[in-house]
Amino acid sequence: MNLEMNKKICIDFLNEVHNNDNVDAIDIYLDKDVFSHDPFPGQAPGSEGVKDTMRQFRAAFPDKRIVIRDVIAEGDKVMVKFTAQGTHLGEFASIPASGNAISYEEVVILRVKDKKIVEHWAVADALSLMQQVGAIQ
Repeated sequence: MNLEMNKKICIDFLNEVHNNDNVDAIDIYLDKDVFSHDPFPGQAPGSEGVKDTMRQFRAAFPDKRIVIRDVIAEGDKVMVKFTAQGTHLGEFASIPASGNAISYEEVVILRVKDKKIVEHWAVADALSLMQQVGAIQ
C-alpha cells in the first residue's frame, strides 16, 4: 500500500472535479459502486449519484473552487480538509440563487482500493453554508 499514491489519487480527484469542473473524472477516480456513507440528500448510489450531486453543486455555485488545507493518509484511507468557496448563482436545495459569496469547511475521508476510491465519508459545515445562501439566520 503506497500512502503517497493514495494521497495523489484523492487530491487529483478533488482538484479535477471541484476546481477543473471535470465531472467525467469521477469515472477515472471512483469505483462505479463507490459507497457514500454521508450522501447528499437524495443522492443516488454509486458514482452516478456522485456525478449528479457534483452537477447540482456546479449549477448552484458555478465558480466553486476548493483550497486543500490538510491531507493525512493511513492504511487505505486518506483524510482531506478543504475550504470551498464560490457564489450562489443557481438554485441549491430548493433555495433560489442569492448572489451571496459562500465559504465553508469540509473534511472528507476516502478509502482507496486498487487505485480507485471505493468509500467516502464527509463532514461539511452545512449550517454555515445554509446561512450564507440565506436559508437560515
